[in-house]
Amino acid sequence: MTQWALAANRIDLSGAVSARAAADVVRSYLSGPNDGGLTAVGVGFRDAVWADVPRLELLDGATRGVPTALLSHDLHCVWLNSAAASRYGVAVDASGLLREEPAFELTRELGKLPDAVVDAWVRDSGQAAAARGIVGVVDFEMTWNRDVWLRRMAGGFDSFRVDAGVYPQDLARAIAEGMRTGQDVDGGAGLLRVGPLKVLIDGSLNTRTAYCVDPYPHGGRGLLTVSEAELLDLLVRARESGFVPAVHAIGDGANEVALNAFAAAGITGRIEHAQFVRGQDFARFGELGLTASVQPAHALDDRDAADSNWPGRTDRAFPLRSLLAAGATLALGSDAPVAPLEPWTAMSAATTRSRQDGREPWHPEQALTRQEALTASTRGRGRIRVGDPADLAVLDGDPLAVSDAVFAAMPVAATLVAGRITHGGV
Repeated sequence: MTQWALAANRIDLSGAVSARAAADVVRSYLSGPNDGGLTAVGVGFRDAVWADVPRLELLDGATRGVPTALLSHDLHCVWLNSAAASRYGVAVDASGLLREEPAFELTRELGKLPDAVVDAWVRDSGQAAAARGIVGVVDFEMTWNRDVWLRRMAGGFDSFRVDAGVYPQDLARAIAEGMRTGQDVDGGAGLLRVGPLKVLIDGSLNTRTAYCVDPYPHGGRGLLTVSEAELLDLLVRARESGFVPAVHAIGDGANEVALNAFAAAGITGRIEHAQFVRGQDFARFGELGLTASVQPAHALDDRDAADSNWPGRTDRAFPLRSLLAAGATLALGSDAPVAPLEPWTAMSAATTRSRQDGREPWHPEQALTRQEALTASTRGRGRIRVGDPADLAVLDGDPLAVSDAVFAAMPVAATLVAGRITHGGV
């Protein structure tokens, strides 16, 4: 959630069609008033589909010595200029790129702004989310997230419920404090729970670090950042301490490793993303009782990158229908800031496999029905029943009957959390 709030206040590079175009956006931004020596931070570049490549020299030429760090849309890569590399004490090659853990470390450093500033931005983002019918998020910010949210809720944040995830480096601390997934957190105003244990075991498609069975066209199979043995140990610890594992696996090789570890540990849980899965592995999701936590908008954002990097195999990329048919439980989300915190965009992408941009649907055989998409976006609550928490979105149209264009930007009349209006109403 912090990264999503920060992104709204950074240089937007999502429209850059090349490295040179991204550098030009930054050059234009820096031609305005400067911020007294602060690092210029941009977000959203997609170099996987660029004809040229990021270069240190190119960014240096556009930034006139102002420390500059540009975050890729998937957050797995950061493009630095020489001044920023010097400021943060990191070594870069002629590309100026950091990938995976070094990129994550720098991203965390760039987010170290005053709490009051960041919390105000999060409050604004929370109100915007409530206006789109959101009643809860799973927050996988790479930090000790519980205390951050306790501070925000003590300061009045009440736009939605939060499940605050835990990362492996904090698991021992969480266990020592008696935490477990699903536990209500004292002081959280009834809105804060302990979330899953998040484990990243490979990279991403844009950065070409998703771990795959077959090599990429440019060479290499990506990165497996946690071995199967290490993952198994973490899943066993999760099982013994009451944590639900949420394993980030994008490439088909990483998904195989994750499935093997879940089977060996004898625990159920979530696989985050499941963007590329071997045909023989689909059935294992259902057999193991796993949730596939998927982000349908990524399929449309990354269709060109997938066709380029996984040529001839994209019939099993972003395979929503195949996962559901195999018995997986689907949970639709955004992975904001990688895609907007906008549930209707996600559901539209899941049901149409296209945007209103004139392009043909991409692998429409993997589409969901609207009812399936709604159920997967509401934690399985397909209908409202007496006794349910009054976490509700009131819509200005029937989501099963409106046009595709209306569905993609569904008008929300009001949103309620625990019966309290967080948006709209009278």
